Amino acid sequence: MVLSLLYLQRSSTSICVVRVNIFYRHREGEGRKNHILGNSAILQKINIETRKFTFSLVQKTIETMEELNVANTIFALNFFKHLANTGANTQNIFFCPWSVSSTMAMVYLGARGNTADQIAQVLQFNQVGVHKGTPVTQESLTSCDFMQQIQRDTYPDAILQAQAAGKIHSSFRSLSNAINASTGEYLLESANKLFGEKSARFKEEYMQLSKKYYSTEPQAVDFLECAEDTRKEINSWVKTQTKGKIPNLLPEGSVNVDTKMVLVNAVYFKGRWKTPFQKKLKGLYPFRVNSTQRKSVEMMFLNEKLNIGYIADLKVQILELPYAGDVSMFLLLPDGIAESSTGLELLESEITYDKLNKWLSEDTMAEDDVVVYIPEFKLEERYELKTILTSMGMGDAFSQGRANFSGMSGKNDLFLSEVFHQASVEVNEEGTEAAAGTGAIMTGRTGHGGPQFVADHPFLFLIMHKITKSILFLGRFASP
Repeated sequence: MVLSLLYLQRSSTSICVVRVNIFYRHREGEGRKNHILGNSAILQKINIETRKFTFSLVQKTIETMEELNVANTIFALNFFKHLANTGANTQNIFFCPWSVSSTMAMVYLGARGNTADQIAQVLQFNQVGVHKGTPVTQESLTSCDFMQQIQRDTYPDAILQAQAAGKIHSSFRSLSNAINASTGEYLLESANKLFGEKSARFKEEYMQLSKKYYSTEPQAVDFLECAEDTRKEINSWVKTQTKGKIPNLLPEGSVNVDTKMVLVNAVYFKGRWKTPFQKKLKGLYPFRVNSTQRKSVEMMFLNEKLNIGYIADLKVQILELPYAGDVSMFLLLPDGIAESSTGLELLESEITYDKLNKWLSEDTMAEDDVVVYIPEFKLEERYELKTILTSMGMGDAFSQGRANFSGMSGKNDLFLSEVFHQASVEVNEEGTEAAAGTGAIMTGRTGHGGPQFVADHPFLFLIMHKITKSILFLGRFASP
């Protein structure tokens, strides 16, 4: 968005200079040289001002990306709390908030009216698109009159207003580019796409913008005549995008003749630890699901200098386990569990963006020589998000009578029938050999002078892209 706006500004300025030159040359034949020199001075001044303005836009782009990341994190925690409150406290949770936010933003791109307002409120977009009191609206993003105003107005305020209008979507593009700029040290595979009934004609403008900002276009399919074949086609697409990791995202019967639109999203992540776990302890060890229930798990062991912290008022340890590359896993582990409790209830109710930001900062965490025991685990979770997103406040998008996606289709007869999300993660010692180890290692905690992190009971974890501070995955490991 910044580059295109800068181009508009430069084009407008260039035209003005050319027009001035032509006007002066016709009007002042003898003083042509002096006027050309004067025009050069004008052009030099314009170039200086343009550079200043460009720097200002870069600063504002960075600020907007940070604002969007805050919004995405707040949504992630709100979404997690809805998942936690709707299931048992011993239920595992794992999802990719970044992916849910970015794919719903693609839907938001075509939403209008109250539907757009609800999506913005749930995903916290309404906190991003404000500059000097001017809110972002979908209409202002694509309005021809608004763009014409930019073309005829050379003042910075008009440019900044246009930037505000597109800042959500352009910031998603920038964040996505940063996150996907993997060095090859970790594997992040994702698939997201919108499939719409072929009788619905998507607007060319929407297709161009979704391709520009989200590198995807709506695909027309035949739900009416070939619902089951279409389901298999969608699953095949997801399987291809995830290199076979997620072969059956949509269950049988999940689409039918009444389906108008399906948004599918699948994510797979696998990372290599920066420092591999030294050994996997021989045998199985008890994992305390709650005060009365135990399950057997394989435990991994590591003794390494790591960032560790402690939240005194919640009695929770925080540990950073860095992957090779720009990604880290953070684990939040309560000191213990109480009767009929996993020990996570207080932490889950108290966690907010501000608190999490403080907990993960240098004010709380510091490097120390840490002995770590965590279970080897693999999670694969599937969610149908319609109920959750509706309960969070964006019900209009799923209502045939109230949904307004006129930015996608001129007929305005589209609505979301379901949003599917599936994510999987595997946590192990990443190729290190299993070495000798017994329960004595587990019980020898007091023999180490530094802190110990023993995850033998439920904990929360998140996988973060550290450069952008984006939460890629968020989960609860409550039961093997």
